[in-house]
Amino acid sequence: MNKLGLNVLSIMEESNLGVMSIHVLKKQSMDAGIDLSAINPRDINILTEKLRIVLPFFIGEESNDVLMKVSRLGDNGKKIGV
Repeated sequence: MNKLGLNVLSIMEESNLGVMSIHVLKKQSMDAGIDLSAINPRDINILTEKLRIVLPFFIGEESNDVLMKVSRLGDNGKKIGV
């Protein structure tokens, strides 16, 4: 997993999803055809849309905050406001 992928994972792990984050991230990335070892800022919008579908089942309304933080990574690949 590259640095951008690790940033996404870190944001997810900070939520109530916790240790399940890696599994959710891997599954949604795979479904979207995104290679986490080569994820780039252009992939973030696609990944965010996949996560938007599943995260509410795991963390409810907290998913809005997680999605906002992840989507900001698409701007430049760095954690913003975290």
